[in-house]
Amino acid sequence: MNTEASFYLKQLEGDLKAAIELHPTAEDDLWLLVIRLSYDGDPAGTKSFNLHGYTREEAEAVARDIQANPFVMKEIDEFLWGESD
Repeated sequence: MNTEASFYLKQLEGDLKAAIELHPTAEDDLWLLVIRLSYDGDPAGTKSFNLHGYTREEAEAVARDIQANPFVMKEIDEFLWGESD
């Protein structure tokens, strides 16, 4: 089992930024993705996701480019601004 976490910083849009952590678990194909959001320098909240069935490379690709993942971005939008259609 690889025990090293990966860390990324992303500008999402405008003043919204994300500090992203990807943590391995005891299972080889399960990863914990933690996204700490800040808006204009102030903490805006934290979202976490379990990535089931991902290799390390696949999980890192999701963490590196969360903007390309519609599910993650929708969850962040709903978390910050409420449910949308």
